[in-house]
Amino acid sequence: MRILLIANTIFEIGVGIVFLFFPGLILKDTATAISLLRIIGCGALAFGTLSFLMLNLSDIKVLQPGLVALCIFHTLATLSQFYSFRDGTANVPATIAHSLFAVSFIGILWQQFR
Repeated sequence: MRILLIANTIFEIGVGIVFLFFPGLILKDTATAISLLRIIGCGALAFGTLSFLMLNLSDIKVLQPGLVALCIFHTLATLSQFYSFRDGTANVPATIAHSLFAVSFIGILWQQFR
């Protein structure tokens, strides 16, 4: 689980920094799109921070709320990308990354509930 949290920390903080400070690398569209990308970057930095803070925890009861939050986020991000395939706006690398994190966090939670 520690490796998964480290990977999630690096992924989310990396995405957050790019989206927040360098949104023009992703979108060259309207000011509204850039503003929304910066907000998404703030969320990514928050999830990266959550993962980072969870690294020092070992009690599953303490970790569980964070794991559930990360599971929900990555699952919904995956579902939203699958929905975006309908109109051709899906981002394949984002879909793959969020799918892998979702399945991993679901697996960890599944093990804890058995």
